[in-house]
Amino acid sequence: MTDREYQKMIADARRGVSRKYGFRQSSYINFKVENGYFFCVYFLTDVRLTVKPMYADDLWWDIWESTENKNEPLSLRGTGAYSLSGQILATYEIKDTTDKSELESQFEQVFYNASAEIKKFIADNPDADHFYPDESKIDHDPDRLLYLMALIHNGREEEVLAIIKDARKNKHCCMFRSGWYSDSYTYIKRWCNRSNKYHTCVCGINHTASKIARLYAFMIMSMSRDRREDLPDHNCYSPLQGGILIASVLPFIVSGSYIGALIVFLLLSVLLWRFFNNRKTRYYYSEFLKLPQKVQRKWTIVSWTATTILWIYFIILITRYNRPR
Repeated sequence: MTDREYQKMIADARRGVSRKYGFRQSSYINFKVENGYFFCVYFLTDVRLTVKPMYADDLWWDIWESTENKNEPLSLRGTGAYSLSGQILATYEIKDTTDKSELESQFEQVFYNASAEIKKFIADNPDADHFYPDESKIDHDPDRLLYLMALIHNGREEEVLAIIKDARKNKHCCMFRSGWYSDSYTYIKRWCNRSNKYHTCVCGINHTASKIARLYAFMIMSMSRDRREDLPDHNCYSPLQGGILIASVLPFIVSGSYIGALIVFLLLSVLLWRFFNNRKTRYYYSEFLKLPQKVQRKWTIVSWTATTILWIYFIILITRYNRPR
C-alpha cells in the first residue's frame, strides 16, 4: 500500500465514522456547530477536541478587516490562517495501523468520546455569548485573542485596552501583523475606540483604500494571460502600471515642478509596492478567478481600455508640451 493509498484509507474511515456523530470533514479536521459553539477535532501530530463561540471568528474578522472570510465555508474556522485558536476540551490517541476495521474502531471511540465531551460542555456552558475561555487550555494564542473577543463581545472594551496597554509595556510582539506598523492589537484598539470621530475618519479612508486595491487587483488579474497559483503574470499588466505613473507625474513635469513630479513618483511607487505586499491581495486575485468567464472578459476589456486611455492622455500631454510656443 502506497502512502497516498494509506492516507486515503484513513480519510475515508474517519469520514464514515464522523458522519454518524454529526461531524463534517475537511482536510485534517472534523467539525460541528452546536448551541452557538464551533467544535473541532484536529488530526495532526496529536488528536484534540477544541471549542470556541461562533461569534469569536466573526468578530475578529470584522476587527481585522477580513469580513470576506465570513462568506467562506465553515471549515475555515478550523483551518484558516487568521482563525482563532479554540480551548482544548480533550485529547485522544490514534495508533497507526493498516487494518481498516481497526482504524474505524479507533475513530469510533474518538468521536463517541468527543460527542460525550461536547454534551457535557454544553450542559456546563449553555450560553455561548457569556462563555469565557480557560486560557491555560489554549495553544497557539500568544495574543490572547479568543479571550479578548469574549471581553469585547460582552462590552468590556476598557479591560481589553488595559490588557493591550500592559502587553505593550512588556514589549509583547503580536503574532498577526499587517504592514510595517500595525498588528492585531492596533486593530483591536481602533475597534474599541470606533466611536471616536478620528477613528471613524481613519476607517473611512481604509475602506476606500480597500475598494481601490480590489479594483486594481481585478484589473491586473484580468490583463494577465499566464496565471500560476492564483497569481498574475506581472509582465502582462506593466502597461497599466506605467500608464498610472506617467499620467500622474507628467503634469508636474509639464508645469516645471520637477520636485513635485519626484514626490508623486516616489509616493506612487511605494503605494504600488505595498499593494503587492498586502495580505489581502492574494484574496482579491482568488476572488477574481471565481467570477464567471463572461464577467472576467468584461473586466479585461475595461482594463485594457483604461490603459489605452492613460497612454493616449500621455501622448496628448507630450504633444502639447513639445508644440512650439
